[in-house]
Amino acid sequence: MPANRANYAKAEADNLFNEAAAEQAEIPEKRPLFRELPPPPRFPVDALGPLKAAALAIQSKTQAPIEICAQSVLAAATLAVQAHIDVELPGGGIKPVVNMFVSIAESGERKTSVDKIALAPVRDMESQWNREHKFASADYENRLVAWKTARAGVKKGSADDLLAALGQIGLEPEAPPHPMLICSDVTPEALVLHLEKGRPMAGLFTAEGGILVGGAAFSDESRMRTAALLNSLWDGEPIRRQRVGTGTTYLPGRRCCAHIMMQQVVADRLLGDSMLDGMGMLARMLIVAPESTAGTRLFKRDDPENAAILQSYNDRISALLRTEPVTNDLSNRELVPRVLPLDADASAAWITFHDQCEVAIGKNGELATIKPFTAKLAEHAGRLAAVLTAYADPQAQAVPRWAMESGIQLAGHFAMEMLRLHGGASIPVPLRHAQKLLDWWQKRDDPLLHLAKIYQYGPPDLRTAKAAKEAVKALVDHGWVERLEPGVEVEGKPRKDVFRLVP
Repeated sequence: MPANRANYAKAEADNLFNEAAAEQAEIPEKRPLFRELPPPPRFPVDALGPLKAAALAIQSKTQAPIEICAQSVLAAATLAVQAHIDVELPGGGIKPVVNMFVSIAESGERKTSVDKIALAPVRDMESQWNREHKFASADYENRLVAWKTARAGVKKGSADDLLAALGQIGLEPEAPPHPMLICSDVTPEALVLHLEKGRPMAGLFTAEGGILVGGAAFSDESRMRTAALLNSLWDGEPIRRQRVGTGTTYLPGRRCCAHIMMQQVVADRLLGDSMLDGMGMLARMLIVAPESTAGTRLFKRDDPENAAILQSYNDRISALLRTEPVTNDLSNRELVPRVLPLDADASAAWITFHDQCEVAIGKNGELATIKPFTAKLAEHAGRLAAVLTAYADPQAQAVPRWAMESGIQLAGHFAMEMLRLHGGASIPVPLRHAQKLLDWWQKRDDPLLHLAKIYQYGPPDLRTAKAAKEAVKALVDHGWVERLEPGVEVEGKPRKDVFRLVP
């Protein structure tokens, strides 16, 4: 081959190579949309103590994640005992046994089924109270008429005579408390009214957290007030409210626990709220985000033993709710729970755990990144231990070591979950939507898609043009999708916004 011909061939090959390299360089490298969370730690089922059998029975019936079943029975037990006991921690004073549980799981994880079983005795008690309320309301109306008639019949006389006569008649009768114990969708004002006019304890429970977090309680206008109220109730502080229109409200001795089940998209909004984090509300929450059991829940017949286990659980929760709490005012609406101290062995275990938590939030400590939560971790352990104690023995006089060890194990699990989820709370919603779109797109046979197709037939979270555009842009920016020139024909029509999945 002549030299000039060889040089030409080499130059042509170099050009082709350079063109190919340049073309390849234009294709962005595929990058993960966000770092996937590691799997959750194994839930310490044995630490549930007297509630273990009930949690496992609910799991057996529903095949839902054990974490959700455990949260549900712990929350129901908290609801049942919170009016009866407080717990005294070494050097930490007397604390209410109010707990706020959060369970994160997508639709289809049988959250509602679990909630229905765990709260069955509570719903039954509400039904019984509702039946009794009809008779109590009739009696109240009669006493009110009698009271008004008696006051109207007081004869005129000196001031002293009038005061004496009115004093004999007594105070105006109070309406009986309403039968509802569980709230699902409330404003902070409505929750205060519930605790003022109803029983002095309540539970904020919902299997659809979007109703609460996406509702009036956490609107831009209300979320600060809601967080402040829930913080005060968790701390056991009296409710203090002054309004020009409604006057002064002072409600000591109120208790309100919570169990909110929510999907990840709802959790992102709650856990990613810097204001709620700054106010300390998130540090008061006990959160789990279990792996899905979908795809493994093959049909199986329920174990006959579960009926007896759940009946025993129902009986205990019902008995605790039927027991009238101790109050110290005429209206029987200011709780005075008896104080449950730790016994000597439980106290020693708690002090050791307390000191471990303190070291863990020091500089370079293993829990320093979740300092606000860890600072309350020993208190969480004490509250959980008190709930297990009172559920196992309503007449217990102190928290025993077994209960404290269980509370510490549970608190440790919640710390590991909070540590695991801490980074995930900062993932922007568009990136999560983009991942859902990518998963859906990769299952299609056709790599081409136009924008309208995405928001008409794509994942439910992307059913608006704006959401679809944000998700597609994220996929383009991360190299998973490329935009084609306008006018490319898709489904028989030229389209403006067409994208192709990068192979």
